[in-house]
Amino acid sequence: MNALSLHAATETVRELLDQIDENGELPEGFEQARAVVAAKSVAVAAYILETCKQADYLKAYAKELGDRAKTAERRAEWLRTYLRDHMAAAGILHIKDERGIIDATLSPGRDKSVEVFDAEQLPSGFMRTIPAKLEPDKTLIRAQIDKGEVVPGARVVARDRLTIR
Repeated sequence: MNALSLHAATETVRELLDQIDENGELPEGFEQARAVVAAKSVAVAAYILETCKQADYLKAYAKELGDRAKTAERRAEWLRTYLRDHMAAAGILHIKDERGIIDATLSPGRDKSVEVFDAEQLPSGFMRTIPAKLEPDKTLIRAQIDKGEVVPGARVVARDRLTIR
């Protein structure tokens, strides 16, 4: 293996160029030094191509892994809904395995969020401006509903929460 780097080979060519005499004669060894730079340059270019292909492969692999992760997340969410619905249907609020590793608690109606079922009905005071977009202000709507006021077009919906540890 030739330990001379592209940088060092290029410096040799520069030094030889500095030795050109007033007649424009190239010093001895100049063409050989340029050939070394050319060969090293080809090797660096090949390495660049290889590195780019490796980067492309890694990006594709990362996308595939990301897609797999999203699929797994969707599957876990579907299973969470499946378990929550069946525990609720059976009236089971708590399950635990015999080793104490799995512990799931169903808390009916615990999580509350505002569901805007018709934004057109909402009074303008319950809307907020987001750059070039008008959307319901759910925090304000929730506060009003919690005070006992009716907000046309919105309601607070209680959902079951399933906690798994």
